[in-house]
Amino acid sequence: MKGLKPFLSLTAGFLAFITMVGCAGSIPKNGPGALNIAQFTLSNGVIGLSYKQLLVASGGVQPYTWGISSGTLPPGITLTTDGILSGTPTTLGMFTFTAKVVDSQSPIQATNSLTTSITINPVLSFVSSPLPTGLVGGSYSATVAATNGLPPYNYTLAFGSLPGGLTLDAVGGTITGTPTTAGVFNFTLEAQDSDNEVSSAAFTITVVGRLQGPYVLYFNGFDNGQPFYDVASLVTDGNGNITSGVLDQIGPGGTPGSAVPITGTYSLSQTSNFGTLTLTRGDNNVSLNFAIIVSTTGDTKVILNNTSNANEPAYGSGLLKKQTLTAIVGSPANYSFGEFGNNSSGGRFAGAGMFALGTVAGGAQPITGGEEDLNDAGTVSLNDLITGGTMTQLDPNSGRGTYSVITAAGTANYTFYVVSTTELVSVGTDASANVMLVDLLAQQTVGASGSFSNATLKGQSVLELNGLTNSGSAPSAAIGVATFDGAGNIARTDGLNAYYTDESDGGTVSTVTYTSGTYNVDATCGTITQACGRVTVTLTGAPTQPVWYLVTVNQAFSVDTNAGVMAGTLQAQTVPTTPPGFQILNLLGSYLADTITPVSSTVTNELDVSGTPPPGGLWLQNYNYSGLIGYGQGSFLGSYDCGGTAPACSTIGAAFGRFEVTGPGSGTAQISILYVLGSGSPGTTGSKGGVVGINVGQQSDGTVDPNPRLTLYTR
Repeated sequence: MKGLKPFLSLTAGFLAFITMVGCAGSIPKNGPGALNIAQFTLSNGVIGLSYKQLLVASGGVQPYTWGISSGTLPPGITLTTDGILSGTPTTLGMFTFTAKVVDSQSPIQATNSLTTSITINPVLSFVSSPLPTGLVGGSYSATVAATNGLPPYNYTLAFGSLPGGLTLDAVGGTITGTPTTAGVFNFTLEAQDSDNEVSSAAFTITVVGRLQGPYVLYFNGFDNGQPFYDVASLVTDGNGNITSGVLDQIGPGGTPGSAVPITGTYSLSQTSNFGTLTLTRGDNNVSLNFAIIVSTTGDTKVILNNTSNANEPAYGSGLLKKQTLTAIVGSPANYSFGEFGNNSSGGRFAGAGMFALGTVAGGAQPITGGEEDLNDAGTVSLNDLITGGTMTQLDPNSGRGTYSVITAAGTANYTFYVVSTTELVSVGTDASANVMLVDLLAQQTVGASGSFSNATLKGQSVLELNGLTNSGSAPSAAIGVATFDGAGNIARTDGLNAYYTDESDGGTVSTVTYTSGTYNVDATCGTITQACGRVTVTLTGAPTQPVWYLVTVNQAFSVDTNAGVMAGTLQAQTVPTTPPGFQILNLLGSYLADTITPVSSTVTNELDVSGTPPPGGLWLQNYNYSGLIGYGQGSFLGSYDCGGTAPACSTIGAAFGRFEVTGPGSGTAQISILYVLGSGSPGTTGSKGGVVGINVGQQSDGTVDPNPRLTLYTR
């Protein structure tokens, strides 16, 4: 038996004693009989754990008096005169001693003694050994092992979660399976030995992704400070090669191209989530060198790291979206879209809208109507009717096609790539016109059927908005939560502001809130005589108002009417109900992240591999970055909370899923603000499950960072 557990019953010790064989002691001449101590072995102890056992004698005349006649008890354990060994051992080893008992006969006492020992063992613990890295789709096997206990052991998962596809064998301690999800997974295991002693230890498994199959590139960057926009389709073979691909590029930066063949290679680390990818254009042999993080649950993150290339000093951020090739041109469908880019003078441009596709005819599908709202460097065009256009899918192998949109201003032309049955990405292709990226999502609540209404917005949505300051001199970004009652009101019943955002205007950080407001889903959109998802918004006291275009419940594209041309998305947020509100545990997990659509050449682009190990409060991050400062790598260890006493959150944190990350050490500066997202359909930057963050910290020289960026963390 390894060790006596804390608070062992004295009765149990006595029962164990009386079943043992006795040993005769001395017999005084006037005494009634010998004083006996049974032959027995004391239970071993465990360092740092409470120990208690009773020594029992028989015969002679009670009461008995116990003591140590020679040897040494384990440090931390004492023997009382009534025979109780107790205490908390402090030193490892085997300690031999002689216990002596004396009875109460008079005038001559009977005595007896027994030499025995107690061994103090180490605490039950896990063998310290890092777990190996896993590969998505590959076989995985690793074993954890407890030691210093009494076998057999039973292993359980106490906190956190194993990577998807892996399971823990409770008896053998083996973790096996085929990983399905890339990330850094922190978790805590417990081991219980046969003596009911329990030990726990924290472990980490890094699972790296793999690229295999077709992908769509969605990217915006800056070349010598000038913006450019890329969409492309490429096929990876799972072994480091891009076997085929085609790319479209637009913008004053870079080299414009249409249906340019591309080839390339990629390399993925076997020990981390970071890798590299190179795309080489077939028309000019220019290579784009990306740092990447492969995700298997969302979009693969990419940043361009051509900053050291004197001929092409380019950088930016984007996504590789897993492609499901399908024929888009066919059945009637409605698409909502969000677009951002630059006008011909280099000013910020953004818009949101929708259009409806009719029945295919002659290999093309007509655009039968729609509406859009545009903001061109502060010049706003509202309710621009889309009166026609066509969509044609040119290449079933790459998913590439074209579409045109006709408004009162003329015809705008685009090239698109199919991501899936519900998402397209595109670039505008008109020379000397607005250059932009466009994300198109099939309306999941079909507007033409009249099923959009004020009830489509009910509950909470997380806002992610990107643009410039009103002066246009620096980037601006905002994240937060809006609350809807399903009846046209932006309102809450708990006294909190119904529209709550954290904003950074060129490094000036503030909380911008509006107590209440209203919204209305328009009944018609031009020739579409029923609700198409356009939402007019009135925030009480706001200097300018946004316009939203719904995709489905609580999800929409957004464009503001301010001079900074703020635009982005709303994404449904699911607030926990048991217990009510967000807590520290809602941020536990593994995340892969990158910068969302940088709006200025001054914004630093970043890839992040982040984790929050149980029980919470610690923020671990490794990152790659590119931009004006060049390209590099780094790591960060910080802490996070949600304004309350862990594991609870403050009123704001619990209501909105708002968390704050600070630097290492107590009292250090705030680094970023995070909002937990609910699960939802893809938006302008892909899968929205996870967390969105805004950087609000200082630069390495201690000055405030004037270039805020949004970062999307997917689980």
